[in-house]
Amino acid sequence: MISRVLPTLVFFVGAAVPVFSQPVAAPGAIFDVRQFGATGRRADNATQAIRAAVEACFKAGGGVVYVPPGEYTTGAIELKSNVNLHVEAGATLFLSQNREDFGNRRAMIYAEGARNIAVTGRGTLDGLAQYVYTEAKGPDPQIAREIELARQAGVDMRRYYRTGMQAYMFLINDSTDVRLEGITVINSPLWNVRLNDCNRVFIRGVRIYSDLEKGVNSDGIDVVSSRNVVISDSIIETGDDAIVIKSSARGGAPARPSENITVTNCIVSSSSAALKVGTETEGDIRHVIFSNTIVRNANKALGIDVLDGGNISDIIFTNLTIETNRRHWNWWGSAELFKFALGKRRPNSKLGSIRNVVVDNVVAHVRGTSTITGHPERRIEGVTISNVQMFMLEENYKDKRARDAIRVEGVDGLRLRNVSVKWAEDKTEPKWAGAAVFRDVTGLELDNFTGRQGLKGGTAPALTFENVKDAVVRNSRADEGCGVFLLVRGNASGIRLRNNDLDNARKPVEFESPALQKTVLMEK
Repeated sequence: MISRVLPTLVFFVGAAVPVFSQPVAAPGAIFDVRQFGATGRRADNATQAIRAAVEACFKAGGGVVYVPPGEYTTGAIELKSNVNLHVEAGATLFLSQNREDFGNRRAMIYAEGARNIAVTGRGTLDGLAQYVYTEAKGPDPQIAREIELARQAGVDMRRYYRTGMQAYMFLINDSTDVRLEGITVINSPLWNVRLNDCNRVFIRGVRIYSDLEKGVNSDGIDVVSSRNVVISDSIIETGDDAIVIKSSARGGAPARPSENITVTNCIVSSSSAALKVGTETEGDIRHVIFSNTIVRNANKALGIDVLDGGNISDIIFTNLTIETNRRHWNWWGSAELFKFALGKRRPNSKLGSIRNVVVDNVVAHVRGTSTITGHPERRIEGVTISNVQMFMLEENYKDKRARDAIRVEGVDGLRLRNVSVKWAEDKTEPKWAGAAVFRDVTGLELDNFTGRQGLKGGTAPALTFENVKDAVVRNSRADEGCGVFLLVRGNASGIRLRNNDLDNARKPVEFESPALQKTVLMEK
């Protein structure tokens, strides 16, 4: 039996995925689950057989637990050090619906304090998620305004809730040298992959899918209080957040930071946020790069949401193409390019921070207002948005939300460089207003900005500066059909306009009051 299996493993490890491959195990280190009682028939519970194969592999010093083609119903399987669970193409692990198969572990695959573990292969893990469509069970304070807009617009206020067996597909705790490669994970009732306090994690070439309409709480990959993580070459389509970085306390210990994380070369879709930091932010999150990724059919493309006192810094979103679409009211997001927000989960929660965020080299077709919002007690610091082409499209739901393309409030050190906002002209929204509104912003730099108000002939200014101090607008251009290019209002000071092409604007600058004229210096 083993001699027939080995050539398949040699081909898979040596040829299909060479980047993270390991030497092929000797025949004695391969443990076929059929030799431990698994039949490959879905009706036969394979939980004990797979557990026995893992235990034998672990006691032998490590190796490969081999799942050949077939259908296997299983509960919780604990991965142990030096064990690679290899799910062959044509093999499917189905989540057991018998709670006795899980004990106190709510996961199909879990690990606790393990080293050098892997799940590989071209097989599938199916969580058999189940849902019911019913009236909303309570308020959601995070989207209270959106819920009220939906109600006023006559939207069906029912939503989906989970039923059936509730489990993660992967729950990996306190483990080092973790590898997930090549597998497909579908229909998870809860988060597909949850990493808690892990170090040196490689996730490559995986496919994750959950229903975009029903799949509440079915996040794709959640990196929680973990470090040195690489996620690449994967396709993720999930109802909830697709790839999200968090920091949370466990077991009474303080939350560890999440740091040194790279997400690259992926294709992601989500009914919530495609690429996100937060909302669980009890510890710090730093040194994170999302790059070279396609975001399609997402309810929100990029998110940073700090509610629990963590300090978020050195986050880069770069080299992205993005397309957003509005979802049902219960999902967080309004089809915006980005939402970065600093807040408190409760009035007595600790206040965190957001510093040093870059959004660069992005082409985005979006339908909602992108926002950056500081807290009344602490401002967001150091945000750079550069080389961004934003195309505003009509909303695809009747509870209209979008007004301005970009709204920023409570930020120190904001730079927009080589940014353009283009509005659809064939299908428009009557509430469309300005390209960008800046309120309570200090140290604002707009360099090579291009845009106009949302509606040709509309009365909204292209840019609004309210309580803006120490700002420069240079090398920028008003698009054809622009009315007022810049409106200055509130307590403004130190605004300079230099080398701008405003010939297309009906009025280059307008002031809320005559006294504000002295706050603006027009330079050649």
